[in-house]
Amino acid sequence: MQPDEDFWDDLIGHILGGQLVPIVGPELVLVDDGAGRRLPLERLIGERLAARYKLEIDWERSSGLDAAVRAFLALRGRDQQERLYRVINDLLAETGAQPADALLQIAAVTPLNLYISTTFDGLLARAIDHVRHNGEPLTQQLAFAPNQATDAQERNARRPGPEPVVFKLFGEASSVPQYAIHDEDTLEWLRALLSERAQLPEWIAGPLKERPLLLLGCQLPDWIGRFLVRLASRERLSASKKQIFIVGRGIARHPELASFFTTWCSPTRVQIVEQDAAEFVAELHRRWRLRQPAATPAAGGVAAVDPRLPGSIFISYVREDAEAARRVADAIGAIGGDVWFDERRLQPGDRWEAQILGSIRRGIRLFVPLISKQTESRDEGYVFKEWAEAAERARGIPGRRFIVPVVIDDDYDGNPARYTKTPESFRQFHFGVARAGRPDDELLTALKDEIRAMRRGATP
Repeated sequence: MQPDEDFWDDLIGHILGGQLVPIVGPELVLVDDGAGRRLPLERLIGERLAARYKLEIDWERSSGLDAAVRAFLALRGRDQQERLYRVINDLLAETGAQPADALLQIAAVTPLNLYISTTFDGLLARAIDHVRHNGEPLTQQLAFAPNQATDAQERNARRPGPEPVVFKLFGEASSVPQYAIHDEDTLEWLRALLSERAQLPEWIAGPLKERPLLLLGCQLPDWIGRFLVRLASRERLSASKKQIFIVGRGIARHPELASFFTTWCSPTRVQIVEQDAAEFVAELHRRWRLRQPAATPAAGGVAAVDPRLPGSIFISYVREDAEAARRVADAIGAIGGDVWFDERRLQPGDRWEAQILGSIRRGIRLFVPLISKQTESRDEGYVFKEWAEAAERARGIPGRRFIVPVVIDDDYDGNPARYTKTPESFRQFHFGVARAGRPDDELLTALKDEIRAMRRGATP
């Protein structure tokens, strides 16, 4: 398929909401070979490995490093396998590769803060440092391996600070077998991901399973693609509601994989784009910059924006409902909403109160008050100031929807009259339902319509 405007709206909406997790593969890690060709780094290393050991490889039918490794093992025997990790690590260093435009462009999309890499090099982290940190090595690089040392496991388990993270799913290049260089390695990594002995830390596993994913040029064989996408979902794929975008030329080599997703996944949930991954990223970067009029050039001439700006959908809640409010925020973010979920309300402070009330008066596009037994039990509170400001603003914008009241009580019977503390003006709207913070299908559909209307500057 070719991406349409709904595709781009969904994808960029997930980015704006801080929800999208990009998984970057070898098609995006491009390098110059010194002879005028631009090709994937793993292909260049494969060619140089073949040249070093005089391996016969049909490069018209083989795409990368795995073919060279198989040819080496067939010639030298499997007892020479461990040496290969050191040799490939040396070949990687000898390339002197620098991040190409595609990596610089995906690095410039600043709300993306967690990147999953299926390659073993460090070019993605260097691209992020170049664009965001003026070349200073601040991006954190972590890696998974089935037999990691204890200190590496402990380092992975600690949730990093605010700086971007590149997590190398199949290990990091070194002189020892701590990274995957062929399909049998990859199988072992996948087996380990299911074991209790070597699992992903929850701060990685959680976003992978809960958030929308963008697979960029991952060149996944049929069986690995099925397994990896299933691994990234808490439910079976036929029941999953999360969105997955798969982009790359390598998809054409595995039509069975595309057929599998077409058969078992909703076309709006798993969307496949057979396009050069670097060209796709260039278009994504262009569209991203158009959505960011305040963007300023960063290192390398690539635009950067402040990802900490508040969102356009404001969630109003009381302290006791914070957990349910987080679920609502996550659900809205997962469908592409740019959510302002402000936890400063949990602490006193005049400055943030003035900022929030001012934004309700002038800045936000959609106001989502969470109504519950907790709000009903109160006689006063800051949340009622927010509701009053929203009700006042709503009177001045009669042409579109501004307030979407949402009931979060488990025992809600569909009768909004039981909530007497809500402003009279709220009761003219249909109350959405998100029991314990989990929006039902009707509410999600209504929110999606509002989100798309926001992006297009129109009313639904």
